Amino acid sequence: MKSNPLLFQDYHTTRGYRCANMDNITIPSFVLNPQACLLGSDAVAFTIAVTCVLLFFLLLLTILFRFRWHARLWLYQVCRSGRRGRRSRRYKYDVFVSYAEEDARWVLQELLPVTEGRWGLNLCLHQRDFRPGKHIVDNIADCVSDSERVVLVFSPHFARSEWCQFELKLCQSVVMERDDVMVLVALQETRSRDMSGAMLAVLRTTTYIEWEDGQDARQAFWGRLRLALEDLDEIHVV
Repeated sequence: MKSNPLLFQDYHTTRGYRCANMDNITIPSFVLNPQACLLGSDAVAFTIAVTCVLLFFLLLLTILFRFRWHARLWLYQVCRSGRRGRRSRRYKYDVFVSYAEEDARWVLQELLPVTEGRWGLNLCLHQRDFRPGKHIVDNIADCVSDSERVVLVFSPHFARSEWCQFELKLCQSVVMERDDVMVLVALQETRSRDMSGAMLAVLRTTTYIEWEDGQDARQAFWGRLRLALEDLDEIHVV
């Protein structure tokens, strides 16, 4: 109409062509917003729907990522529930030790020489005994199942380690099936606000052994630890 107005009879008249849905607006004076051509009402509805779906899946993925270790533990328990009744009571390891990487020095220099060197126990350490090429989740689950006892070395490093928290969750599920499995060692004082809910629950329901400096304190520690492990068949003092 603007490029060739002679094609329309009423273009120059006072009546002219008017918008049916807009009072007192003639078509020549009507200005169309360019955005209206780019995004119609259907397109707006479609865009909102797609955005909501994407936000939902993003939220779902965030939740799954946050609880990924819990999901893996649940799947592992479901897959292995049918084989639990056929497991032999002869364990491959006497003790599985759950500890943070930062506490490895204490485990190797203090715990290992006494429990393996003097008492003759067979410990399972992730640095030494995890099977190469095997998924770490399966390594943890199998080693815990193949150990007669579990020693948890609590510390601030343990509280910050996701793998340690996963091992703790798995050990809690094992405790439900086998009594007197878990032995708790408090290597360093950890503030309550830094602990996970699982750590707090274990501390409230399990008597723990504290590691402290000093000859008398260390003798008391080893005496209490030996009492906790004394029913293992192979324990003896060298």
